[in-house]
Amino acid sequence: MFHNDWITYDYKDLTINEYPNKDFIPTTFQDALIRQAKAIYSDVKPTVFLSGGIDSQAIALGFILAELEVEYVYIRLSFCNYYDQQDYFFATQFCKKHNINLKIIDLEFDKNSLRDFLLEKDYFNISTGTGTIFLLEGIRRYKGDGIPILGDGKLVFENINNKCKGLFKKPGLALSYGIKLENQILFDYYYNYIFQYYEHIHRTTPELQYLSKMEAKNLIYTKLDFPFRPKLSGWEFLDDTGDYSSLSAIDWSNDHSWKARLTRGINVIVEKLDLSKKYIDYKLENQKRNSTRFITLYEFKRSN
Repeated sequence: MFHNDWITYDYKDLTINEYPNKDFIPTTFQDALIRQAKAIYSDVKPTVFLSGGIDSQAIALGFILAELEVEYVYIRLSFCNYYDQQDYFFATQFCKKHNINLKIIDLEFDKNSLRDFLLEKDYFNISTGTGTIFLLEGIRRYKGDGIPILGDGKLVFENINNKCKGLFKKPGLALSYGIKLENQILFDYYYNYIFQYYEHIHRTTPELQYLSKMEAKNLIYTKLDFPFRPKLSGWEFLDDTGDYSSLSAIDWSNDHSWKARLTRGINVIVEKLDLSKKYIDYKLENQKRNSTRFITLYEFKRSN
């Protein structure tokens, strides 16, 4: 489940057994990605589930920089023959740049089939996000022999009263869907290289310590020179106007954008499927409970 059992987790209690890694001195983001990719490759046959977002593309870059041959899969969602062209564009551009052969799994829905799918999966009564539930359905339909490599498991920088912390969530969003952690790998969780690099940057960058909250993954833009793009959340294939203006302004620091992401997505889904607005309240309440799953990985006093 986790390399060298640096974490043990019984789906309820999580114990950190090896952190920090005394044999690892963080240098660059690229080095941490390479080490993480090699740790995974040494244990399993990886299949990277790629999207147009920076999370999965940073994972892919780790395997590319390590010069490791892996399979890459893209899940293309469509609703009444419309698909999210923006996400597909960023995914295929990345593949062209790095000469990746991308395998596509199509998930096609109309109004009735999408309503039936979400109700069958009890989507409105669980905390699993929109993008995640479609990703997990794509994994279920995947017919290859590789172990899916996913991007869930982000570190959050936090500062409260000048005490800085690195927080991450207990893994397990896929459990509600019946996919156990043994049958997938969450890239950032697999070993401690990525988290330890993030902590290194947090401790050595006063500007990051000043912020009350920030997702560490935004360093992908500044440290890996990724092109900027809107934050997409998995429901955009329902919006055939391609207008995400109410959502896609990323709050780069002191992050409050998760509120907009959660609220906008569920509203679009309920509207498109002609469902009762009570489903909005159900979903938001369950996602609010998800915030209790954070674990403190490290903490230190902010430097002046």
